[in-house]
Amino acid sequence: MTLFDGESDSKDRLDITQIKPWVRFWARTADIYIIKIIIGAIQLIFFQGKLFDPVLLSFGCSLIWAFAEAHSIHTWGSTPGKWLFNTEVRTNNLKKPDLFTSIKRSIAVWILGVGMGVFSSFTYIIGYYLLTRRGYTIWDKYCECNVIHKKMSENRRIAVIFVIVALVIVNFAFNFVNAFFYYNEAIELPHFS
Repeated sequence: MTLFDGESDSKDRLDITQIKPWVRFWARTADIYIIKIIIGAIQLIFFQGKLFDPVLLSFGCSLIWAFAEAHSIHTWGSTPGKWLFNTEVRTNNLKKPDLFTSIKRSIAVWILGVGMGVFSSFTYIIGYYLLTRRGYTIWDKYCECNVIHKKMSENRRIAVIFVIVALVIVNFAFNFVNAFFYYNEAIELPHFS
């Protein structure tokens, strides 16, 4: 049985009529913000006041996340962002993907889904179109995986909003602090004795 974007009910049966592109988008956004915050913290600790090329930073963050996501999906069947949205990735026989399938799916998502962190606007539109019009994404079909959405309680929905806002604020704060250090070093006047 092939299930693309199924939603489970209270009896854990799957309803394949539910396709939720925005849940997938926000779960991926949460995951990307988490890795950006980790990279931002590392940058503040080891490279304080250094600015990196934003395109390369985005490329690197999304590549690092592809492998972290693969491990996470293989181990838990979900990522932190997917867990937040009560979403899981399963194979067509509803088991957690093996490591090779998880890596293959994550690399396909990295290239075709988030455009390697560089062409994401374009790839998001194509992914949205395929998911809403055809009921699948290229990477899920290629890897024979399904994204299963379980029901979210109202409390979880409220928590999701707070977590997303917190991730954005922390990411902005790290960027601001690093820019502050950078500009302080750039305008520092020479000391005369």
